Amino acid sequence: MAADEFTIDELARAADTTVRSVRVYHERGLLPSPEVRGRIGYYGSDHLNRLQTISRLLGRGMKLNGIRELLEAWDRGDGLADVLGVKHANSTAAELAANAEQVDDYPELPDYAKQALASSEDPLEAYRLTNPRCCDLATRLNDTGLPAHDTFRLVERLRADCDRIADRFATELFYRLAGQAYEESPRTPRDRAKLETDLAIAQLIVTRAASELIDQAFARHSELPPPAVPGPQSAIER
Repeated sequence: MAADEFTIDELARAADTTVRSVRVYHERGLLPSPEVRGRIGYYGSDHLNRLQTISRLLGRGMKLNGIRELLEAWDRGDGLADVLGVKHANSTAAELAANAEQVDDYPELPDYAKQALASSEDPLEAYRLTNPRCCDLATRLNDTGLPAHDTFRLVERLRADCDRIADRFATELFYRLAGQAYEESPRTPRDRAKLETDLAIAQLIVTRAASELIDQAFARHSELPPPAVPGPQSAIER
């Protein structure tokens, strides 16, 4: 085996990640397939560089779908302006600085939303790379005539409230549904594996319950008022 070749275990160790993550990146289309010789797949330095790039982007808050689109654009040879959605590749520093000054008026926005507003011809497209599941709501709000910065601010307020709900309830719910049983167990590898399964099930159950409760709450606000009941007709109206 060449010096720059890795088995999947060696690749995961070199990239400071897990074998499971490497396989997930394969399945999601972020990582090219290895060269298979016999029954063993061998990875090269390009795979290692790609893994390290994925880790850096995840660390900056990007989601896997957005990372995949970004990497696909790079693989196609798109320029940085095309990848990021910048208006013109030769945009001047003064233009970008002017845009940056505008977004400083919205300090509550996260950095990725500010960057989308400051450097992109299509802020919604840039926002979608890091928030694919929020972009449908953002797009529809923008279509109503709401400016992009106010759209992002509204969506991010919704996100912040969801974060507060999770921060308030997740610890107790996950402890009751999974952690308590593990604490009372001998904590063997089998118990650890059961904890991971119980946590995954707990997250699914809690997410479904929260989704149903939010759906009910929003439904109460979206109900149409009952139709007006006409009063008795006067003699003149008859």
